[in-house]
Amino acid sequence: MGETSEHVTVLLVDDDERWARVTGRLLSERGAFTVETAHSLTAGRARFEELAPDCVVCDYQLGDGTGLALLETVRDADRELPFILVTGRGSEQVASDAIGRGVTDYIRKDRDDEQADLLASRVHNAVRTYRAERALERERRSKNAMLDIVTETTEPMALYRQFCSQLVEEQGYACAWIGTIDGTEPLTPQASAGRTGYVDAVLDHGAGADGSKPARRALQQMDQVAVQIGDDGRSDDCQADADGDDSPGGGEPVDWQCTAREHGFESAAALPIRYEGVRFGVLAVYAADGRAVDSREREALAEYAETIGYALKTAERKRSLLAEQSVSVEIELTDAAVPLVGLAAELPADARIEVPSVVERKDGDLLYLARIADADREAIDDAVAAHPGLRLLDAAEADGTTRCELATPARTPESILAEHGARFERTVVVDGTATVSAFVAGSGAVSRVASALEAEFADPTVSTIWSDRPAGQRAGIDPLAELTDRQREILRHAFHDGYFERPRGSTATELAERLDIARATFTQHLRTAQRRVFEQFFGR
Repeated sequence: MGETSEHVTVLLVDDDERWARVTGRLLSERGAFTVETAHSLTAGRARFEELAPDCVVCDYQLGDGTGLALLETVRDADRELPFILVTGRGSEQVASDAIGRGVTDYIRKDRDDEQADLLASRVHNAVRTYRAERALERERRSKNAMLDIVTETTEPMALYRQFCSQLVEEQGYACAWIGTIDGTEPLTPQASAGRTGYVDAVLDHGAGADGSKPARRALQQMDQVAVQIGDDGRSDDCQADADGDDSPGGGEPVDWQCTAREHGFESAAALPIRYEGVRFGVLAVYAADGRAVDSREREALAEYAETIGYALKTAERKRSLLAEQSVSVEIELTDAAVPLVGLAAELPADARIEVPSVVERKDGDLLYLARIADADREAIDDAVAAHPGLRLLDAAEADGTTRCELATPARTPESILAEHGARFERTVVVDGTATVSAFVAGSGAVSRVASALEAEFADPTVSTIWSDRPAGQRAGIDPLAELTDRQREILRHAFHDGYFERPRGSTATELAERLDIARATFTQHLRTAQRRVFEQFFGR
């Protein structure tokens, strides 16, 4: 077996102290292993809590229990952490029981070098697989988080802050900052997170002009730059010199690497932020605690930089679209693949469905707030049960109408409109026909919406009515002008779901659950939206 390239901490648990000692020594000789031992179930549990090892190797028979009891402790802490069971019994029943309880691997106990080679190989492979899966999971969470930021945030400063916080809090960087270009001026930091004292320090001391700093180099070369801090042959006395730093300003220049080392940074990377040929600025990150910004991490950072560029470009487009003439669009659909049309087909013939609000849940499903008339609760329950693409989350009857919260993972006309920047107004389903009303900014967008609908549903009919007002604005002051898309959706949904009525039609907790977000997130969006609406009328 080749030696493992990354350090691995192994907890070896066996009541046979001699076997544990010899096996630990043999493992240490066969790779970058640090082996810690324990000789009972109780001691094994205690050492596991202290060490947080990369892998547990445990004998089946322990003096005060079995290895399967320790496995339960490990699985309570981490369902996937490598756990290798070692036993001299060789029982097929033991192996079957162990596998059923979530053991990673199973190996017979022996006392020769060949068995040590096999064990080292199993540990190495298990840890490598575990780390790869964890890395993929982090990437998945990272991409979902980036998507949330892009879809919920439109203001550039908020984008900068949230991306920096994501890189520090979720990706584990010691510091992250974003700088932008202001005409002919050098980079101007817009937001930072983590050990922000570094950014303040290099700004206070200024920068040199030799272009050797990561952020400046990344901007000049329009390519990513990675640096191991302190590995450039400089002296360690960290005297201020003329080299400067990677954030511009005035005053005496300082060696940026010296300042970085003072803040505990060991490596750094910088990437240009651009999209569709437009250069916006630079993303810079710094790692500590022995972490290097390797090629895999730079690939992930490149996705961050590209996403930031996309978000900034999208924000520009949204601002420009608000100044254009808008189009009121009505779309008629009779295709049963449309969830609400399929639902109506299961209801009494004279039933009417009206949807004043739709919003995307955190899990990606679309949430309809629907009012259904001329259909009782039993008929609605039966209709939803007959339509596998819909889930009924809540229902309440009042004045001959049933207010329903319906969720669907399916692609819908409303979600297609949202993808093309349209502003939803309402959907009405009568006599098997769904009429969706929305505002779309510009005739070009209407054509794209029509093409997308035709690709998804049979025979949609799109009608347009031109307006002299920006999308969604009725007359005079537009009270929603300063809201993000997400704030607008949540405010609208809360209004139509009776949140502002007395007694309340829905509470904040109920609305948050239906939207699949935390209650604190819901109230934050709602309060911010209310404050901004009031500011439109009363001023700041």
